[in-house]
Amino acid sequence: MRKRTVRSGLRYMTFGIICVMVVTFFSGQLANVLLLGFFWEARLTLFGFFLGGAFGGLGVVITAAGLLLSGGPGDARLRLAPSVLALLGVVFLFVFLFYNSLSTPPVPQLPPGESIRI
Repeated sequence: MRKRTVRSGLRYMTFGIICVMVVTFFSGQLANVLLLGFFWEARLTLFGFFLGGAFGGLGVVITAAGLLLSGGPGDARLRLAPSVLALLGVVFLFVFLFYNSLSTPPVPQLPPGESIRI
């Protein structure tokens, strides 16, 4: 097993999950920061899903290749635990945000023409 290759693949998978997580849960805030309209917000979301899928798929392929190849002499002292923990942490954060989005009631929006009384 080539640990350096496996670690690189795990990092790609982590970045792919982060891309999907950002465009899934924070696309509106990201569009506001970048001063984008609704059309460009949708394009940004699709681009984020594309990047997440591309990096995640690349990470899976690189990790599988690293697991199949024989290791070299420098692989013995490399540690995979930080990369695995980062991947598990990002997956846990994604699951937490998904559950939180399902359990939080939506904010009621005012119909057109109504105002808020204070």
